[in-house]
Amino acid sequence: MKKNFLLLSMLVSLLALNTSCHKEYITEEYYQQGAQVYTLEYTIQPNEWLIDDNGTRPYRYVVVDNRDITDAVMKNGVVLGYMWNTYNQQENLSSWNTLPYVYPYVYDEGSSTVGENIRFEYEPGTVTFIIEDLDAIAPDPVVDPMSFKIVVVKNM
Repeated sequence: MKKNFLLLSMLVSLLALNTSCHKEYITEEYYQQGAQVYTLEYTIQPNEWLIDDNGTRPYRYVVVDNRDITDAVMKNGVVLGYMWNTYNQQENLSSWNTLPYVYPYVYDEGSSTVGENIRFEYEPGTVTFIIEDLDAIAPDPVVDPMSFKIVVVKNM
């Protein structure tokens, strides 16, 4: 009797394994031969930043040329932006950070903190780098050169 019960238990377990919940993933694969990748670095000097006081949220900006951003890239490509950031000056530690980059900006030797947003916009032929404080007050003047990298991926 024990042998039959054991055999029946094993059979039920085997059936349960075969009929358990199963999720089927259906994906469509697209293969395209290659892509062209263009990288251009910009160093923006403090005196190159302009200010736009549009009455609602003033911001600093600079417009640069990038001939790699074409109508074809706008339709089928990708544009990525990065900012070089030194996050530990004592140990000289730096890295490329993706844009938009938001971080706390400390005013008046620690008496107040506000979020600062550094981002970019692009259209064929140009890139605009933008710095804006999230409290709707004009950001402080830029005092050091800032480095940016734009990566343009063109589908072939």
